[in-house]
Amino acid sequence: MAFDIQNHTLIKYLEESSLSEIIIPDGITTIGEYAFCGCKNIRKVIFPESVTSIRKCAFWNCCHLESVLLPESLTFIGTRAFHCCYNLKEVTIPESVTHIDPLAFGNWMNFITLIFIRNHRKIKITLHNPWNSYTAENQLAYFIESPCFKNFSALKPEFKVPIALGYYETDEQISAYLKRGIRKAVIFAIDAGDCELLADLLKTGFITKKNIDFMIQYAIEDTQKYGEPESQIMLTNYKHEHFPSDISEISRKLRL
Repeated sequence: MAFDIQNHTLIKYLEESSLSEIIIPDGITTIGEYAFCGCKNIRKVIFPESVTSIRKCAFWNCCHLESVLLPESLTFIGTRAFHCCYNLKEVTIPESVTHIDPLAFGNWMNFITLIFIRNHRKIKITLHNPWNSYTAENQLAYFIESPCFKNFSALKPEFKVPIALGYYETDEQISAYLKRGIRKAVIFAIDAGDCELLADLLKTGFITKKNIDFMIQYAIEDTQKYGEPESQIMLTNYKHEHFPSDISEISRKLRL
């Protein structure tokens, strides 16, 4: 069953109405092209677990839409589906999605966070306003559709760490990449102030006794600069739990 608005009178009504919330009826499988295009007052859309496809420009210019939680049944997001949603800040994309058009998202204010669910992990990717170039988003879309190491290698460096955490258990090459670059990955998480990302890196088992001291020292220096000790505490606790023999040295560093 396709939800495909063709009635221009209805489209005009939706564009001009003060309708702020849309509940898509259960059983709908497709949100058709231009279905809610220009519905500027919409702030919330509730999808049933039957929608498999969101087509071209379905929510174009829904400029008050701030966050979207897509259903776990969804597989396809078409071109410009959420384009010109100027206030859109967060979109949660389930594991079922295998196709995202490179232009599905674009032309928003400041940035948008895409939350991909992969192997039961949340992968957070922040996209800045791609007004002039879609290269980075193209590469991300290609990887989601075909998650191979070749497409992974083409990703922007800041995309690679969170993406790797979603795929390292199922792809040996991505696993090897993350293991080799675990120091840089931890530094990336510390610099970003992303404790959730750091917690996921700690769960990989790639942080060893050989490299933990370097990470702790980096976190200490970060704390001294910015006064936010969360990363330092997390890494110190990790060493205390997994490599307890050098706790006295950690204590000495913490007093510095």
